[in-house]
Amino acid sequence: MGARAVLASAKGKNDPVSRWILALEARRGYWRAVVAMAAKNARMAWAMLRHGEAFVMP
Repeated sequence: MGARAVLASAKGKNDPVSRWILALEARRGYWRAVVAMAAKNARMAWAMLRHGEAFVMP
């Protein structure tokens, strides 16, 4: 659900993650973009937990 929310809110934004997810959706389709965003969120969460760092938007 979080990945779908990121994709829905990305329209009209110009940050790197929003540009990436919108370009991916245009190339690969909605559901593949949602799955890719979910995987990216999981990797970011794991890295934060592993290294004990706070989230910083890229």
